[in-house]
Amino acid sequence: MNHLVALKDLNKEEIIELLELAEKFIDHEGKILKDPIFPDKKIVNIFCEPSTRTKTSFEIAAKNLGCEVINFDYNFSSIIKGETLLDTIISFEEMGIDLCVLRHTDSVIHNLIEDTKKMIFISGGEGAISHPTQGLLDLMTIKSKKGIENNNILVAGHLDHSRVFKSFLEGITNFKNNITVCGHKDLCKEYLDSSLVSFEPDLEKAVRDKDVIMGLRIQKERINEDITINIDEYSKNYQINSELLKLANPDCILMHPGPVNKGIELSQNAYDSENSVINDQVKNGVAVRMAILTKYFST
Repeated sequence: MNHLVALKDLNKEEIIELLELAEKFIDHEGKILKDPIFPDKKIVNIFCEPSTRTKTSFEIAAKNLGCEVINFDYNFSSIIKGETLLDTIISFEEMGIDLCVLRHTDSVIHNLIEDTKKMIFISGGEGAISHPTQGLLDLMTIKSKKGIENNNILVAGHLDHSRVFKSFLEGITNFKNNITVCGHKDLCKEYLDSSLVSFEPDLEKAVRDKDVIMGLRIQKERINEDITINIDEYSKNYQINSELLKLANPDCILMHPGPVNKGIELSQNAYDSENSVINDQVKNGVAVRMAILTKYFST
């Protein structure tokens, strides 16, 4: 049985297959299609961390495919009374649930896969480690707007604790692109001397001649207490705005996985610019998750 835990577990051909399948779920007018081909399947969303886009898009994707969806409420479950997450999921298996979308602060998904028999697991976010479905929708957005290869890509912001960036890097490095990263050095320590990316501390230099620019928010919930960031200074040095976008290629695309802290990592005018494809990312998230469910229900 297959599970989706990390993009590094997929090869280039498997990634392309998923992206092409996702494209089939969007019509020529840009609308998401419904194809209720799995009316006998049941999925459960277990989100032990807050989520808006990932959780909702999985629910929409599943319902578009005809699945029954159960949104598990962690705070009003027997886990609060002491039941383990494993026992909860085993109970769901016995109730006939086929697939679990799991977001958790810790790397529990690997043990759950080992200790259950029938459940399919899709990661909806694993601590600061992995977010494979976000990585796939980001790749889909780049593929549809710029082509998947031969791009100059910039990712700017808080990289060290970003599961979004880790998954994006696992996916995009299957293809030929030049990747630059930029951000406060205390938030980018893992990538100051990396063979996969080039670090440029000056955002004005970093955005020049870029085809794809992705902003990332400060992961306040994951910053170590010994790291102090002055938000006003950070915004001055690392905020992507419309003036900076003029230094990139005119047809560059601006991405952000959300939630966006406007006025910090992105200005309002950059968010609203013609270069912004952030809303396309949201829509592509439904199509990608439809493709993932289709693939893993069909294997």
